[in-house]
Amino acid sequence: MTPRSIGVGTFRTTTRMRQYVNDVLHTGRISYGPYSRAFEEQFAALHGCQYAVLSNSGTSSLHVALQTLKELHGWHDGDEVLVPAITFVATVNVVLHCRLTPVLVDVERDYYGMDMNLIAEAITERTRAIIPVHPFGQPCNMKRIITNAVDFDLKVIEDSCEAMFVRHHDYPVGSMGDIGCFSTYVAHLITTGVGGIATTNDPEYAVRMRSLVNHGRDGIYLAIDDDAGLHGARLQEVISRRFNFEHIGHSYRITEMEAALGLAQLEDWETMIARRQWNAAYLTAGLLPLQDRLQLPATRPHTSHSFMMYPIILRDEPKAALCAWLEERGIETREMLPLIAQPCYKGLWDVEAYPVAQWVDRGGFYVGVHQNLTQDDLDYMIDAIKGYFNQQTAPYYKEHMLGEIEG
Repeated sequence: MTPRSIGVGTFRTTTRMRQYVNDVLHTGRISYGPYSRAFEEQFAALHGCQYAVLSNSGTSSLHVALQTLKELHGWHDGDEVLVPAITFVATVNVVLHCRLTPVLVDVERDYYGMDMNLIAEAITERTRAIIPVHPFGQPCNMKRIITNAVDFDLKVIEDSCEAMFVRHHDYPVGSMGDIGCFSTYVAHLITTGVGGIATTNDPEYAVRMRSLVNHGRDGIYLAIDDDAGLHGARLQEVISRRFNFEHIGHSYRITEMEAALGLAQLEDWETMIARRQWNAAYLTAGLLPLQDRLQLPATRPHTSHSFMMYPIILRDEPKAALCAWLEERGIETREMLPLIAQPCYKGLWDVEAYPVAQWVDRGGFYVGVHQNLTQDDLDYMIDAIKGYFNQQTAPYYKEHMLGEIEG
C-alpha cells in the first residue's frame, strides 16, 4: 500500500477567501487598507483587546512589542527578559535583537509552559519583562505569571504564536499580559502564508507598535488614505509630517491579500478549533495503550486547548527511530521546539541547567492534528505508532505490551 502524506499543517481555500482576495485585486488596493483594519478589529475583539497591529510575522510582532516596551519604559541595553527553555528560536532572537539579555527558565514536565516554581529565583534587579509562551496550542499558567509580574513590577508579552481563540481562567490569550503576539504563518491556526498580529489594551503601546512596523513613521500618516478628505491647515499638517520618522523602525508591513485571507478564516474559527480538539481526543484515546511509553498531551485545569499540533514524548527513549518510522510512512514529524543546544546560542547558558527541556529535546516531537484530517487519517497515524512498538522484540515489549494487547 502506498503511504499517504499527513502533514502538520493545512490550508484550503474557501469561497469566502476567494471572494475577499478577488475584491482586493479588483480594487487595486493591496497596501494596508479596509481588510487589514477589519482583520485587526475582529481579531482584537475575539481576544478581549481594544487594539491589534498587523505585521509580516509573529516574530516581527514580538520584536516591535519588546522594542516598544524598552523604549517607552526606558530600559537599558543588557537588561533581562525571562524566556522559557522550550520555545521557537524567535522568542530568544527578538530579545537579542533588542540588545537585551535572555534568561531561560525551565519548563513544566506535563504542560511544557514556563515552570512557575522557578521564576522567582530567575529574577534579578535587572529583570524587566517575562515572555511566557503558550506552547502547542494552550495557555501557560498566566494566573501565576501575572502574580509574579505584579510582585516584581515586570512587563509581560504573551508569545501566543501557537495559540489562538483559547482561554485561561476565562481570559483570552493575548489579553492577560501587556501585549500578546500571534502568528499566521504556514501551519498555524489561522494561515495567511506570512503574517503576525499583536494585541494590547494600551493605546500608547498600539501607536508605537504601529509606527515601528512602518519604519518608525509619524503616526499621523501610516496608510495611504490617512490624508483622505482633509482640507486646509489639517491637510497641510499631514503633508508636512507624512515623511517624518520618529523612531528607528522596520519594514514589517503586510498586504491586504494576507489580511483578506485571515479575515475570511475568522468566520470559521469555532468549527476549526472544535475539529482539532476532537481529533486530539481521538488520537489520545487510540494511543492510551502506549501511555507507559509515551507522554500524551494534557490540558491544564481551567484552560482550553486549540491543538495547533499534537505533542508526544517518549518517556525513556530517544525519539529518532520512531520519527524515522513515521516519516517513512508519510507522517510528518517536527521537533518540540529545541532551543537550549542550538549552535547559535553557544556560550549563552549552561545546557545542563535545564533538565526538563533536555528531556523534551531527547524524546519529544509533534504530529499534525489539524481540522482537515479524516478519521481514516487518524486511524492510520495510531496504527503506525502502535506498529512501531509492535515490531520491537525487546524484553520490555514482551513483558508489558503483549499482555495488554491480548487482554
